[in-house]
Amino acid sequence: MKPKLFVLKMPFEDGPGEMWICSHCALIEGALSVNRHWEDVVDIRRIDFPKPRLEVIELLGEDNQWLPVLILEKSKTITDPIEIINYLAKEFGGAKVHP
Repeated sequence: MKPKLFVLKMPFEDGPGEMWICSHCALIEGALSVNRHWEDVVDIRRIDFPKPRLEVIELLGEDNQWLPVLILEKSKTITDPIEIINYLAKEFGGAKVHP
């Protein structure tokens, strides 16, 4: 099973006329842009901001809609963006987060 990575589509609206980015998802997107080979080994899903986030609920339940999230085997998850990036770099090669 490929790991599944969920990030928010950006920018997104949250409030009338208020456009935002998710800083955690933006960090992930930056890492994806320099580690393009991860797209071959990770199922990357960019989803809309509003809840309910049905794709995530189907896999993790209604109480676990926090993004970004990397879903590994047996529903093990990583939600910290730095940990996600470093995990992907360790498992699949590429650039990790500089300390």
